[in-house]
Amino acid sequence: MLLADVALSSTYDSRLVALSLAIAVLASYTALDLSGRLNALEARARLAWLIGGAIVMGMGIWSMNFVAMLALGLPIAISYDMLTVLLSMLPAIVASFGGLFLASRSSLSMKELLSGGVLMGIGIASMHYMGIYAIRMEATIQYNPVLLALSVAIAIGGSILGLWIAFQLRQQTSTTLEWTKIGGALVMGVAIVGMHYTAMKGAIFTPTNPTAVASETINGSLTTLAVAIGTATIVILGFALMTSFVERRLTREAKLLEEVEAQAKAEKLFTEITLRIRQSLHWDDILNTTVDEVRIALTTDRVIIYRFNSNGCGTIIAESVSPGWTTILGETVNDPMRSDYIEMYTIGQVQATSNVDKVGSTDFPKDILKDFQIKANLVAPILNHNHEILGLLCAHQCSQPRSWLKPEIDLVRKLAIQVGIALEQASLLDEAKLGRHERQLSDRAIAAVNHAIFITDAHQPNNPIIFCNPAFEKITGYSAQEALGGNYQFLLGKDTDQFTVQQIHNAMGNSCECQVAIENYRKDGTPFWCYLTVSPLRDAVGRVINYIFVLIDITEDKREREELRRSKETFYTQLLQLLGDLKEADKGDLTVRAEVTTGEIGVVADFFNAIIESLEKIVIQVKQATHQVNAYTVENSTQIQQIAEQLLLLVEEITHTLEELSKMNVSIQAVAESARQTAQVAGTTSDTAEAALAAIDGTVNSILNWQQTVGQTAFKVKHMGESSQKISFVVSLINQIAIQTNVLAINASTEAAWMGNEGRSFAIVAEQIGQLSIQSAEATKEIQQILENTQLETSEVVKAISLGTTQVLEKAHLVNDAKLSLGQILEVSQQIDQLVQLISTATVLQSQTSVSVAASLKQIALTLEETADSSRIVFSSLQETQELARQLQASSEIFKTGS
Repeated sequence: MLLADVALSSTYDSRLVALSLAIAVLASYTALDLSGRLNALEARARLAWLIGGAIVMGMGIWSMNFVAMLALGLPIAISYDMLTVLLSMLPAIVASFGGLFLASRSSLSMKELLSGGVLMGIGIASMHYMGIYAIRMEATIQYNPVLLALSVAIAIGGSILGLWIAFQLRQQTSTTLEWTKIGGALVMGVAIVGMHYTAMKGAIFTPTNPTAVASETINGSLTTLAVAIGTATIVILGFALMTSFVERRLTREAKLLEEVEAQAKAEKLFTEITLRIRQSLHWDDILNTTVDEVRIALTTDRVIIYRFNSNGCGTIIAESVSPGWTTILGETVNDPMRSDYIEMYTIGQVQATSNVDKVGSTDFPKDILKDFQIKANLVAPILNHNHEILGLLCAHQCSQPRSWLKPEIDLVRKLAIQVGIALEQASLLDEAKLGRHERQLSDRAIAAVNHAIFITDAHQPNNPIIFCNPAFEKITGYSAQEALGGNYQFLLGKDTDQFTVQQIHNAMGNSCECQVAIENYRKDGTPFWCYLTVSPLRDAVGRVINYIFVLIDITEDKREREELRRSKETFYTQLLQLLGDLKEADKGDLTVRAEVTTGEIGVVADFFNAIIESLEKIVIQVKQATHQVNAYTVENSTQIQQIAEQLLLLVEEITHTLEELSKMNVSIQAVAESARQTAQVAGTTSDTAEAALAAIDGTVNSILNWQQTVGQTAFKVKHMGESSQKISFVVSLINQIAIQTNVLAINASTEAAWMGNEGRSFAIVAEQIGQLSIQSAEATKEIQQILENTQLETSEVVKAISLGTTQVLEKAHLVNDAKLSLGQILEVSQQIDQLVQLISTATVLQSQTSVSVAASLKQIALTLEETADSSRIVFSSLQETQELARQLQASSEIFKTGS
C-alpha cells in the first residue's frame, strides 16, 4: 500500500485543548451575563450592548475554534488562509447576535427556542468548517458522515440548551443566579468544545505528496500563535465582563440615587401638600384643598372624598375634576360597600385598580363606575386614631386605564392619613369653641391624639401655655406641670433657625395661621425636628383668645434624609477617589493600585486591583510571546521565499514550452483550415460543373427551339411584306378618289357662285368637301410613305434573321464541345475532393494531439503556480504574523509593568 493512501495520524496539544475549553466556558459565561443584562436596558442602549455582546461572544467562539485547530498536530506542514479564517468569524458573530436577541426577549416560545437553536447551531458549525476549509497542506480532507452529522447535532443541541439556560437565568434569585450561571457556562462551553473535537475526530487527512510527510508532528510557531490569540481573547472577554460589572454597579447606584431623589421629591411634595391641607382647620377647606392638591400631584382626571353614611351607603362630599368630565359632587351611592372591602380599608390598605373592566370585583358596583366614567381608580381610607373609617380618598382616571406607580400609591396613602388627622383636629377645634363641657370632651380627644398639642392664652403677658396633651410630654420630655405657665420658647435652642422663630412671631402678631418646620430641643437637651402648626382661636366677636400649637415629630424622617445625603456624598467621594487612583491605569500604567475602602466602592476597588494584576501578568506573557513569534517567523520566511523563487523559474520554462507548442498548434490548425477550405472549393467546383452541364443541355435545347421560332418569324415577316404591298395599292386608289372629289368640289363651288345668294350654303359645303379631299390626299401620301419604309425594314429583318440562324447553328456546336470539357473537369474535381478530405482528417487528429499535450503542460504549470502562490501566501502570512507580533509588541510596550 502506498503512503499516499494511508491516513495521517493526528495528535493534540493538551495545553491548547485546555485553553480552548477555558475560552469556550468564559465566552459562554460572558454571553449569559450579557443576556441577563440586556433585559434591563432601554431600547437604544440595548441595541448597542446587543451588537457589542454579539461581537465579543462571536470572537470568543471563533477564538476557541481557532485555538483548538492550532492544537491539531500532523506529520505534515500546515498553514492557514488568514482571510478565510477571519471570514469564519462572521457566522459566529451572527449566531451570537441571534442567541442574545432571543435570550433577552420577554417571552420565548418552544418554536422560537427550537428554530433559534437550529440557526445558531448551523452558524457555529459553519464557522468550524470554514476554519477547516482555511487549512492549507499537501493532503486531502474527508469526513466520516456519522461524526459529521453528530457534530452538527451537538452544535444545534448545545445552542438550544444554551438559549434555554440564558432565558431561564432571568427567573433565578440573587442567591442562586451566580452558581446557575457558572453551571450553564460549563455546560455550554463543553458543548461547543465537544462539537469541535467531534468534527475533528471525523476528519480524515490523506497526504497527496508522500515526500512531504515527516516522521513526527510539525507545529512550528503555531503553538505560540494559539497562546497569543487565546490570551488576547481572554483579555477581551475579561474586559467585557468587567465593563458589564462596572456598568451594572453604576446603573444600580444611579437607580438607587434616582429612587432616593424620587423619594425626597415625594417627601417634599407630601410635606408641601400637608402644609397646604393643614393651613386651615375647617372641614370644607381641608376637603377642597385635599382633592385639588391630590389631582394636581397625580395628574389625574378626578379626585373625590367619599363619606360613609350610617346605613352603609355613602355620599361624595368633595370633588376636583378636570374640564370635560362629569361632575359627581353630592352624588349618593345607594349600594352598600362589600364587607371584605370595608375590612381591607379598616386596616389602612390602599386599593389600586389599573383597569376596572378587567377585574373580577370592585369596591363599587361596575355600573356605578361606568356611570361615573371611571376606567382606573386609586382608593385610600381616611381613618381616625381609633382606625374608624371617616371616608375614602379616591383618584379616578376617566380617559383610559392607568397603572398606578408605587410612589403615587404611597403619596395617596400618607395624604389620606394626614387628612384624617386634619379632620380630626378640625373636629377637635370645633369642639373647643363650644362650652366647658365641650372643651373637656375636646381635651380628652386631644389627649388621645399622637401629635403634641398645646394651647396658649393670648390675653396674658408672654402668651403662657395653659394646656398640653400627653403626647406633648412624650415628645418633649416636659411634664404638664413644667410646661404650664411657661412660654413655648423653652423648646428653642442654640441651633434653632431664628428666621423661622421670627416667622412664628409675625404670624401671631398678625393673628393668622402659620405652619413651619423647626428644630426644637427636648428637656434632656437632645434636638428634634417637627412640623409646627400655629392656629389662632377667636371668640364670638373675632378676637384672638388662644393659640393652638400642633407639633408633629419628623426627626426620624429628617435623620433618614440626612443619612441618605451623607451616604450619597460618601459614595461620590469614594467613587472620585477610585477614578483618581485608576487614572494612570487608563494610560497603560499597570503598576498602580486602587485604595481598598469599606463599602461597595471598596469591593469594586478590590475587583479592579485583581483585574489590573491579571492584566499585568498577561501583558508580560504577551511581550514574551511576541519575541518568540518574531524569531520563528524570521527563520522560516527566508526558506519559503527561496522555494517560491525556484518554483517561479520552473513555471517560466514550462510557460515558454507552452508558447512554442501553441505556435505549432496554430500552424496545424491553419493547415487543417486550408484543407477544409480546399475541400469546400473542390466540392463547390464539382457542384458548379454539374450545374454547368445541366445549363449547357438546357442552352442547346433553347437554341434549337429558338431556331424554329426564328424560321416561323421570317415567314411571318415575308407575309407581312406582301400585305403591305396590298395596302399600298388600296392607298393609291384612295388618293385618286380624293383627287376626283377635289375636282367635284371645285365644280360645285363654281356652280354655287353662279347661283348667287341661293347657292351660298351649297358653296360652303362644296368648300368643306374640297378641304376634306385635300386632307385625304395628304394622309394617303403619308400612309404610302410609311408602307414603303415598312417594306424596306421588313426585307432587312428577313436578311438579319437568316444570318442569325446561321450563327446560332455554329454556337450550338461550340456549346456541345464545352459540355464535353465540363464533364472532364467534374471527374477531376471529385478526385481532388477525396484527397483533400483525407488531408483534413489527418490535420484534425494532429491538432487534437497538440491540444492535449498543451493542456497537460498547462495543468502542470497551474499546479506549479498554485504551489508558488501557496509559498507566497505562507511567506506573506509569516510576514503578517511578524507584523502582527510587532504591533502586539508595540501595543504591549504601552503598558507599564513591574518587570
